Amino acid sequence: MKATEVRTALLAQHEQIRQQLAVCTRLAKMHRAGQKVGSELEEALGLLREKLGEHNQDETAIIGQLLHGPAAWGSLLVDRMLEEHLAEHAVFWELLSGTHVEIAERIDDLVDELDAHMAAEERTFLSPVTLRDDVIQVRTREYVNE
Repeated sequence: MKATEVRTALLAQHEQIRQQLAVCTRLAKMHRAGQKVGSELEEALGLLREKLGEHNQDETAIIGQLLHGPAAWGSLLVDRMLEEHLAEHAVFWELLSGTHVEIAERIDDLVDELDAHMAAEERTFLSPVTLRDDVIQVRTREYVNE
C-alpha cells in the first residue's frame, strides 16, 4: 500500500471513530437524563472499542512498515510513535473500561482525549507533508552510510 493510500485509509478510520464517539456521547447523555438506553450504549461502546482497537493496530503496523528501512529518520519516527501511542492508548482504554454507567459519566473526557489525539496525529504522522510517497521513499533511504 502506498503512503497516500495509507493516509486516506487511516483518516477514514478517524472519521469512523469520530462518528462512533458522537453516537456514544448522544446515548450517554440520554442515559444520564434517565432514559433507558443502557443496552444501546453498551453496544455502541463495544463498537467504539472495536474501531479504536482496529485503528491502533492498523496504524502501528502500516506506518511501521512504510517507515521501515535503513534511514534513522524512519526508525526514530516509528519509535516515537509507538512510545506516544502506548501511553495515550492506555488512557483511552482506562476511560473505556468499566460499565456503561461509569463510562457515561466520563464520556466527555474520553471525547476530549480522543479528539486531541486524532488531531495531533493528523498534524504530524498523518500530515500530507509527512505521509507522502515521495517523502517516505527519500526518508527511508537517507542516512544509509551513517
